Amino acid sequence: MENTFENEMPVDDNRPVILAIDDVPEILRTVHLVLKDSYKVYTLNDPEKLEELLADLTPDLFLLDYCMPELTGFDLMPIIRSFPEHSETPVIYLTSVRSLDFYNVAQRLGACDYIMKPIDADKLREKIGKHLADE
Repeated sequence: MENTFENEMPVDDNRPVILAIDDVPEILRTVHLVLKDSYKVYTLNDPEKLEELLADLTPDLFLLDYCMPELTGFDLMPIIRSFPEHSETPVIYLTSVRSLDFYNVAQRLGACDYIMKPIDADKLREKIGKHLADE
């Protein structure tokens, strides 16, 4: 599977850009299908390539899987925040973890929200819309 999906839209497309990072291709496909009509959706299934991708892409919002084999979503947060343009970019975690510790750490790292897996399409659109409107 390729690391990014790019919408086939004109270059002057000014829809918000979302970057979803997850090691499970089915999750990335779901996110892309649910959001592609309203947002420019890019996906990455190899979190170790995040820095490289951010050199060329400026997302308006990140969706991060919490639990991945090499780097967790928590590991990715300092990488994202190391880019000055992403010091305040909304980050929403995708997770199946139901733990108060998870929520506390995510919030402390600067996440604005979380979405439980399996992903509910309406909840995903609702939370993204809310956090992009807060920008």
